[in-house]
Amino acid sequence: MADAVALGDDHTTFIQVEGMPVLSRAAIQLHTAGIVSSIQDGQPGFVSDDYLNAIAAETTTTVLELEAAGMWERRDGGYLIVADEMVKVAIDFHERTDRQEAECARRGKHLPPDGGSESGWVICGHCGIPLKRSDGGPVALPDGGPLGPDARQKDS
Repeated sequence: MADAVALGDDHTTFIQVEGMPVLSRAAIQLHTAGIVSSIQDGQPGFVSDDYLNAIAAETTTTVLELEAAGMWERRDGGYLIVADEMVKVAIDFHERTDRQEAECARRGKHLPPDGGSESGWVICGHCGIPLKRSDGGPVALPDGGPLGPDARQKDS
């Protein structure tokens, strides 16, 4: 049930975020995760039933809360995120990072970071892709390339 806790299976703590109604921690976390997932799935602002069913946490109550708050509306196959500035911000960020990653690829190299990081991560100063990670996770491919394979994952 670690996934449920990570996604905030908490309907006892309520938060007021500017521009949003008062929502449970679970609703805010599902709303945010749903926005990111919808963009990654190529359907910005649409949270599919498949995505919701794949989450280990119970989402029925949380989705009902988002519907009652006027944040989500039921559509065929999922939910539409209604008039949310967070969707626009997330889409803008996704488009900007895609554009910056393409610029690094055309240039044939990533740029050095602006400053040091206490985490041990080194990221491109232009597109933000990891160039070095202390945990051995995936980093950028050579010549300004995208994120490479995760060396921590063993081939089956």
